[in-house]
Amino acid sequence: MALVKEHVYTLQAEICKALAHPVRLKVLDLLRDGEECVCRLAPAVGVTESNLSQLLAVLRRAGIVATRRERHSIYYRVRDRRIFRIVDSMRAILADQLSRAGATAIALRA
Repeated sequence: MALVKEHVYTLQAEICKALAHPVRLKVLDLLRDGEECVCRLAPAVGVTESNLSQLLAVLRRAGIVATRRERHSIYYRVRDRRIFRIVDSMRAILADQLSRAGATAIALRA
C-alpha cells in the first residue's frame, strides 16, 4: 500500500513538472477552445515549431494532451478538461498572493 501511494505522488509530481513552464501554460490556454495545430500555436506563443514540439512532448508524456495527425500537420488537444480547473486554481492562488503582497506594499508606503 505504501509503495502504491509513493507511486501516486511520483505521478502527481510528473503532472506538476509538465505544467511548470510558462509556454506550456500558454499553450494550454490556447487549447481551451479545442484542438490546434503546431503551425498556429507556435507563432501564438512566440517560439519555433521545433521548440514547441519539444514542449508539447512533455505535456503528451504526462498525459495532458493528445495528438492527431492530418497530412503533414499534428493537432493537439487537451485529454481531460479538468486540467483547466488545476490551472485556474493555481492562477487564483497567485492572484491572492499578489493581492496580499500589494496590500503589504501599500501599508509599507504609508
